[in-house]
Amino acid sequence: MLRALVTGGTGFVGSNLVELLRGQGLQVCCLVRDPSKARHLQDWGADLQVGSLLDSAAVAAALADVDVVFHVAGRVSAFKPTEFWTDNVEGTRCVVEQCSQVPIPPKVIVVSSLAAGGPSSPGNARLETEPDHPISEYGKTKLAAEHAAAEYAPRVPLSIVRPPVVFGKGDRNGLTLFKTLKTIRLHLLPGYHTMPMSIVHVADLCQALLLVAQQGARIESPANLAGGRYYVTSGPTVTYKEFGKLAAQALGYTVATIPVPGLIFKMAGAAAEEISKLRGQPSIFNRDKVREGLAAGWECSDAKLCQELGYRPEKSLEARFAETAAWYREQGWL
Repeated sequence: MLRALVTGGTGFVGSNLVELLRGQGLQVCCLVRDPSKARHLQDWGADLQVGSLLDSAAVAAALADVDVVFHVAGRVSAFKPTEFWTDNVEGTRCVVEQCSQVPIPPKVIVVSSLAAGGPSSPGNARLETEPDHPISEYGKTKLAAEHAAAEYAPRVPLSIVRPPVVFGKGDRNGLTLFKTLKTIRLHLLPGYHTMPMSIVHVADLCQALLLVAQQGARIESPANLAGGRYYVTSGPTVTYKEFGKLAAQALGYTVATIPVPGLIFKMAGAAAEEISKLRGQPSIFNRDKVREGLAAGWECSDAKLCQELGYRPEKSLEARFAETAAWYREQGWL
């Protein structure tokens, strides 16, 4: 593996992945819509190909001499479900279809989401072989994107990685939680349930993506995606309450936790969505996220990844949260 294409390289996960790949000595090309937002990628020595996921000519040009494609790009917030569908499903289809046209197709690692599988039942972490039941528009389109990619599995060596909540340096969505904890010293809990959840630090996720690219199983047919699919976590399951306390501990604070009734949580999500429409910028907190936040749990098992590929998180969750808080402060974000 000598040259990689990364879609979504200007985003949170994509930027961390490009930094890792360049550190490993790989040549990297990034498909970007706005080169002005990709200067840091060029500073790391990555090449840029300007174009969108739906620009087949740009995708084809970016694939020149590429050994592996990390398809990280995707939409996480939208005003309409059709926007999720366009970027997550049709964008994925275009990238993998272009890969199938290459004489020797590159390996393709699609970054999906635990949301594509759906919530976990109490006490049971999701496995790759379980039936999928996404409950959000985002999750439904991520699952549809997996199936769109799998249509080309007979021709393209394809694997799928499903991370849960991702945190770490560069995460602006997670920054909101840290800022809230710093400002009001309260951690608001959705509903009255504990909501067990898996989480993964971005560095662990990127290491997992590299492992899957190097050694991972591939999807053999569109009818069976489980064989080439992997969940990834950074250690033990936590509750959403513990998640907030880990962040607060990293900041050096003690915070109180307050359950928010589901109805109020739903009203807040609806209000945030309407405000985002007035601002012309979709919010990560909306009705879709409320549906996910009120689910029974979001646990997944990385046993397959550990057993097949020898994956292990490099550091404890406490250390990872401390690193994240320190990075936010170094950047002046906190």
